Amino acid sequence: MARGKKISSNGFTLIEMVGVLAVIAILVALLLPKVFDVMAESRVRALVAAVKTYQAAIVDYYADIGSILPLDTNGVPAIEVSGESVNVESLGARLTLDKGDPLNTGSNSWMKFKGPYLREFSSDNPPGFGSRVFMLVRDGPAYGAPPTAINRGFDFNGDGSSDIPTNAHVAFLRIRSVSLEDFERVDSVLDVGIGETAVERQLRGLAKYDVATNRMRIYLMHK
Repeated sequence: MARGKKISSNGFTLIEMVGVLAVIAILVALLLPKVFDVMAESRVRALVAAVKTYQAAIVDYYADIGSILPLDTNGVPAIEVSGESVNVESLGARLTLDKGDPLNTGSNSWMKFKGPYLREFSSDNPPGFGSRVFMLVRDGPAYGAPPTAINRGFDFNGDGSSDIPTNAHVAFLRIRSVSLEDFERVDSVLDVGIGETAVERQLRGLAKYDVATNRMRIYLMHK
């Protein structure tokens, strides 16, 4: 009897261990959602910070070049359709190009180029959310056209019509593999108070979402 009591006093009984594990399980269940929320908020902050950095870089680039279109090899602003960073003629690649790079031929608008305007941009490493990110500059729709999930119209004031002037070029990010929940987190930061319904929030403001392809588009600049 004495030996049995000694073992019991120096260790946990099965019932006590089950009780401890139950308490730990309850604590994990309570804390885990909060941990995930903190991680999600951190990713939102990373994406929003990157967007601001990209916008500032494009503003500086425009101040020198007079266009937000990327320069082609001849130093002429031209539309490049992929927006992929590995394409040297994409805007993202041009913004990170050093002024002394051999790609800078020195002709036409290259003479005004003072890059790099951006430290880095990689389509394979989107900040915050998604699997891939692209920086595009394309023609916008006619002013007042309804913005859709896939067009280049952006509705800044939430009235249901695009505020991009007719014939303007618009720079934007297209991010793949973004969940609806993650889009809503980003939208709640970038587009506070814009859109009363879920569908309106997906189409209006600086951030748009295509539920058919899980792609998010974020406005950067237009000129």
